[in-house]
Amino acid sequence: MSEIINNRQKRVEIMKSLVRQLDAGVTEEKVKLQLETMLDEADYSDVFMMEVQLVQEGIPAERIQELCDTHTRVLKKHLDLQETPETVPGHPVHTFVQENRELMKTTALIRLEMKKLEALADEADATEAMRAIQQQLNNLMDADKHYRRKEYLLFPYFEKNNLPGPPMVMWGKHDEVRNLLRETIAGLQQTERMSAAEARAYNLFTVGPVIEAVDDMVYKEEKIMFPTALDLLTEQDWYEIYLQSDEYGYCLYAPQFEWMPEGGLHKEIRKPAAAAGRVQMPTGSFTLEELIATFSTLPFDLTFVDKDDTVRYFTPGKERIFDRSRAILGRKVQYCHPPKSVHIVNQIVKDFKAGKQERARFWINLHGKLIYICYYAVRDSQGAYLGTLEVTQDLSEVRSLEGERRLLAYDEARAN
Repeated sequence: MSEIINNRQKRVEIMKSLVRQLDAGVTEEKVKLQLETMLDEADYSDVFMMEVQLVQEGIPAERIQELCDTHTRVLKKHLDLQETPETVPGHPVHTFVQENRELMKTTALIRLEMKKLEALADEADATEAMRAIQQQLNNLMDADKHYRRKEYLLFPYFEKNNLPGPPMVMWGKHDEVRNLLRETIAGLQQTERMSAAEARAYNLFTVGPVIEAVDDMVYKEEKIMFPTALDLLTEQDWYEIYLQSDEYGYCLYAPQFEWMPEGGLHKEIRKPAAAAGRVQMPTGSFTLEELIATFSTLPFDLTFVDKDDTVRYFTPGKERIFDRSRAILGRKVQYCHPPKSVHIVNQIVKDFKAGKQERARFWINLHGKLIYICYYAVRDSQGAYLGTLEVTQDLSEVRSLEGERRLLAYDEARAN
């Protein structure tokens, strides 16, 4: 079939049908050949719209995530024509792209060390190359900051425009990269117990997939996600992302430029001002300043989700366990969790709304800490469901306590 397809929706329908073929087990090469025969034109917006419609039509985001790398390779001929977005220094997309350049430099260095490792005969030189590989993989762990800024600052704007599907797919791919990095680094640390030949073979076998995953994510961002985001978001949206980016940090790159939208628009995110009166409660009252300070001092994190599953509040703790930013306010709670755990969130909320449960508890080991996570159903005096309160606390110190402390003894001295 040599017909040139110009209508966008027709192009999207063709791509959807071919992705369904992939889902049904048709080989990648066969689908790629069909696509190149049927489709002479396509761009990033077609690919993005294809994923949106597939999710809307009931294909789970997790399944699209599994096919994501495949359909990107199939569409590569068309995506290669998409230029990397150009923005002025300081713009969030410019910062994302500069971070990508550093990530690509790092994966290129790893490939270079792997080639050296293949050719090296001297055991000492091989050991040095393996150490260099591990160091560069440690540097790649910085990608987590890059991904979290996308998840918590950029993705909410897609949701506000009723386009949650592709960001959910990409979040799942973030988790795949994170897991690959952690597992690969942990595995390489065990090679010290292996013979030189075994360690060499292990490096050459395990490192390739993780650097490919990092490079593939860069490709998807610059060919699909960022061009789409630039079409979708307003200058004010980008400025709010810019203002909050420091909260998450940056990946292998420190932006040196201040940025303001064209025309000088720079409406800052407003912080609540102290009220003149007092906030009256059944058991007492606060000034607004006292109330804000009290919630900031709590030794645990609180997040409140209303009866419509919308995040309405979180405590601004000094040492947060999980990331929170003002970008999550007004966001559906389901979009604030990785795709693999959304079904658990939905089950908890469903049981709370039905009155079947009042509490759901979890405890996990995270970076050497015991983290206690508890969800509570919030109800009015008549028992009607008002929302869910999430309470997260580091119990490591509490768990380590022994005996009693009955006399005053400060844990640490405070400088005057």
